Amino acid sequence: MADVESSSQRPAGTAVNNPYSSSAPTGVLPVYHPLNILWRLLYMTAALWGLHYFEAYSKLMHDPRIRHEWFKIGLAATVAILFVKAYVELYAGKLQKQKISYKEFPQSTHTVMALILLSSIAFHLALWPVFRSASMLVMFLVGMFILNFCLLVPTYVQNLVAFALLTFFIQEYS
Repeated sequence: MADVESSSQRPAGTAVNNPYSSSAPTGVLPVYHPLNILWRLLYMTAALWGLHYFEAYSKLMHDPRIRHEWFKIGLAATVAILFVKAYVELYAGKLQKQKISYKEFPQSTHTVMALILLSSIAFHLALWPVFRSASMLVMFLVGMFILNFCLLVPTYVQNLVAFALLTFFIQEYS
């Protein structure tokens, strides 16, 4: 039986931007090309504007309908994600000089996937009484901002900013 993914040929002219590939595909802009940076900043600005439009921060801090128990579970899962991320990238990757890939860290990958699922469910349950179905859009905007931020800056900056912002947010939230 043939593997469908490996036996199928990609149509000519369609390139996939794989940052882990040793050969850059043709027709794809480099990671730090000004247009890529502009698009990422545009997406981040749109996400922040959407969160401002929904008044997400003020409702989260002041609305009594927020389910704070579920929100704390989501925050705990987020902190756990950052600890696993820091372990894999900083300790194993930088200090022990291990290659970071799925083959090297399958347990860490699956743990992060489970924690992402747990945190997203917990945040949706926490926000649903206030935002109703718009909680999905609010969480999408948060995810869009985080994804574009992670594509824009190197991992050591991601870890520093995540630690600083989570420390500030947990302090403000309590």
